[in-house]
Amino acid sequence: MSLLRTISLLFGFLLCTTLSWAQRDKPEFRAFADAKQVLEGSFFEVTFALSNAEGTNFKAPSFGTAFTLVSGPSRSASTTIVNGRMSSEMSFSYALQAKKVGTFTFGPASMEVNGKVLRSNSVTIDVVKNENVGKTSKAQKGEELFVKAILNAREAYLGQQVRLDYKVYTRVDLENFNFVEESDYVGFYVEDIQHPDSHMEEEIVGGVRYNTRILRSIALYPQKEGKLNIEPATLQVAVVAGGSPDPLTGLTFGAEIRRVPLRTEAVSLLVKPLPPGAPSSFSGGVGIFNMSSVINRTEVTTDDALTLRLTLTGDGDMKRVRAPQLNLGEAFDVYNPKTISEEASETVGLRVSRKTIEYLIMPKKAGKFTIQPEFSFFNAESRQYETLKDYSYSITVRKGTGNGAKNNSSGLEEGGDLQPLKAMTSLSKGHEPLFDKPLFWILALAPFLVWGGGSLYQYLRLLGKERRDEVRLQKNARKIALGHLNQAEQHLKANQSRDFYDAVSKAILGYLGDKLKIPKADWSKEKITAALAQLNVQPELVERLQKLLQNCEMALFAGQANATAMQETYANALEILTTVEDNN
Repeated sequence: MSLLRTISLLFGFLLCTTLSWAQRDKPEFRAFADAKQVLEGSFFEVTFALSNAEGTNFKAPSFGTAFTLVSGPSRSASTTIVNGRMSSEMSFSYALQAKKVGTFTFGPASMEVNGKVLRSNSVTIDVVKNENVGKTSKAQKGEELFVKAILNAREAYLGQQVRLDYKVYTRVDLENFNFVEESDYVGFYVEDIQHPDSHMEEEIVGGVRYNTRILRSIALYPQKEGKLNIEPATLQVAVVAGGSPDPLTGLTFGAEIRRVPLRTEAVSLLVKPLPPGAPSSFSGGVGIFNMSSVINRTEVTTDDALTLRLTLTGDGDMKRVRAPQLNLGEAFDVYNPKTISEEASETVGLRVSRKTIEYLIMPKKAGKFTIQPEFSFFNAESRQYETLKDYSYSITVRKGTGNGAKNNSSGLEEGGDLQPLKAMTSLSKGHEPLFDKPLFWILALAPFLVWGGGSLYQYLRLLGKERRDEVRLQKNARKIALGHLNQAEQHLKANQSRDFYDAVSKAILGYLGDKLKIPKADWSKEKITAALAQLNVQPELVERLQKLLQNCEMALFAGQANATAMQETYANALEILTTVEDNN
């Protein structure tokens, strides 16, 4: 009897424990800000958190015109169990910048939970006057952080490339950065420089040593004369503040991330007109240019067409460059040239454009002639017009039949007029035609069937190989990524911050590059996030990926060793890889 009683008590204890373990509080949806009062121009964060439930269809309130949305929503989720009581929370956070003075209230957010719509509370923010708002971040003695907008020239000519660098000067550890507002660049044609010279350097300003780095570079091409102004840019920079290093492990504990608003000074550029005296072959190029050409033949008849291709390469505004005139006289007809390719690359911090133009040339009379392409441009460095003359082509033209000129005028190199149809004068019945016999068709089609079958076999064989290679590459992607993450975990334990962030970056870029079938030479944050955006990937995940890669990039620059940030980065990277793997 005592044994039975013991078993009953044990069973009851386990049942009570299980019921206690499964207890959860009722759902709660609340909104809060990390500050009730903020300065004009400063940053703060608003969070909408759902506790003890899983919700869908989250809708944020309007933040109005008094605030600038810097980033968000940033989503997070957590589950905790304390004394057998389980609680969970999912939250959506927005980073905002206050733009106007006053008291403002955000309406409630909404979310669906178990078929019902829950609404959060409202949030009220007091924005007070900031005497320093609108002032630029000039370097003061002892200042720990500021940013500059730097032009590589104060004067330029129409169409000349000028580089604008946004450069940060810091004596503290930076977590990441984000452009909140920037100039409209009125009067400029603008192109981003994708690979700026962003390595870290040391500079001394006002007797103080700073770590510096170019955050962004832009190629500007002035489109009108006079003084062109570039308005100040506003940035948000996350700074690692506080914390104390452990003398034994070197880890930093108690560190916090604070958001710091920075503002550049306005800069201006004086745009000068091109001087007079341009040669007749000048077609709008300003900068440094090169030219090359190729022609398809040097011996033709008056029935044939010549094709001349001219390739122009330079650092100026290639969109302003027109196709140079050939000026071949009355011996040739030159049809309107067409641009067959236009591309850009980067070298030594400048954007270099390349344009290929094709000319169709029709000889009109026999003889020997010379074709030498010319291209003139204005050299902004020497302030003079320069003329490039490429290889001189000696062309021999023989008299043709006169039948091919009309067809060649459409771009064909050979051909003639269609001959008139011959009238049928009589009909007669003959023997059974050969093509009506089955043997004829068997013999006639046999080579094509054999060739077609062989081609189909080769195609299927290559297709199968490509698919096997693709599957193998995608399978290896996860294995290689996990290997990098394992290395990152070892660097995390050893507090080797640079090696840690490098391993995390390689894990993310390598895995997604293989998954999205992007060639290794094109692995970059921009290419991968653009490819993800075209797939059925949630925008929130793409935003988290961008922020993660940006954090790694900034951490490699700043060299900070925040253990908490490293642990969060590792967990975030693992979660992103797992989410992408589950969705594919």
